Amino acid sequence: MSPSDHNEPLSTYPSIPVLAWLELFYDLVFVAAVLVFSSTVSHLDDWGDIGRVVVSFIAIWCIWVSTTMFTNRFKIHDFTQRALVLTQMVLIAVFSVEISEGLVRDFALRSLTYAGLVTTVALMYWRVSRQKSDLASYARNYSIYALVAALIFIVSGFTPNGIRETIWIIGLLTIIAPTIMQSNYFGRFAPLDERHVVERFGALTIIMCGENFIKVATSVGNSADTTIDLTALVLQFILIFAIWASYFEDVPDSGIAPGRFAYWVNLHLLLQMSIAGIAIGVATLVSVDPLGRAPAEAILSIGFLLALLYLALAFLGVCTRRYPTGPLFYLRSATAATVAILTFIVWVVPEINVISGLTTLVAVAVAHAFLANRLRRSTKVKIYSS
Repeated sequence: MSPSDHNEPLSTYPSIPVLAWLELFYDLVFVAAVLVFSSTVSHLDDWGDIGRVVVSFIAIWCIWVSTTMFTNRFKIHDFTQRALVLTQMVLIAVFSVEISEGLVRDFALRSLTYAGLVTTVALMYWRVSRQKSDLASYARNYSIYALVAALIFIVSGFTPNGIRETIWIIGLLTIIAPTIMQSNYFGRFAPLDERHVVERFGALTIIMCGENFIKVATSVGNSADTTIDLTALVLQFILIFAIWASYFEDVPDSGIAPGRFAYWVNLHLLLQMSIAGIAIGVATLVSVDPLGRAPAEAILSIGFLLALLYLALAFLGVCTRRYPTGPLFYLRSATAATVAILTFIVWVVPEINVISGLTTLVAVAVAHAFLANRLRRSTKVKIYSS
């Protein structure tokens, strides 16, 4: 018998919407952008420059959220929409390269590039505003608002040094605020497709986890010391798997509590930034003596970001429909405190070497994932009738 005799025809399976494939294709450029940003931070010593990279990461994250929320509301994937998505991808790639090439030198060019990104979002909403629907008024008002935000970025690019960063931040706050707050200020908008939002933010979290593997594996490939190379790689895999379990065994199935969408989104920003930052910290440990004292900056950054990650998870749980919230909230908060205390001990005690210090933090993450899974069994998820 031929292999086809044992298989159901593809037509019997539910098809995956083309829109879903478009969104996955769109995500690819963010994989590259995050890698570029993390590589840039790895070679920086000045905290001001590191801060500029962090703000740039937040900037493209805002574009991702804005585009995701547009798709959530309107479900459009015609040729023009695909062209706008492709334009965004090109501009994000250019923006990332500009960040890696020079943080201060090309400020005007970066501002214009980002203004172009915001303009693509404005055009998406403008197209909807031309249609005869109840959402046309909202789309028109939002597109005008986004164009004003793009103008702010253009102005910042030609403003003298000293005030241009402030104008840039104002523009950033301008573009993200109405997207995540779902305000009625612009008019009636489509109800939130909760499942789509949860899946999209889960996909971006997966991207951040994958960036960890790539970042550390790349550092291993460029290092000559195989002992710490393999140790750091294995520990990194265990750590990220523990973080993955802590998030995906809870958040996707817990939904979003009414009135807490904005907090839910912003806490994902903290969570995803922490995951990306942890990769940078672990990668710096690859080329050091495994039995020597852990570098202060590396261990402090890993510990701080890991503690921040668990705090983000703690408050993220409060923004979901899972109840009671207390057990998981207290566990995650206690884990964050434990990580902070252990990080301080590793930092001040010279006898603790690189492997011992990193292994201790990984053990805490694994213990948390195990305990969280046990506690989760005693909770339920509220279901609200529409």
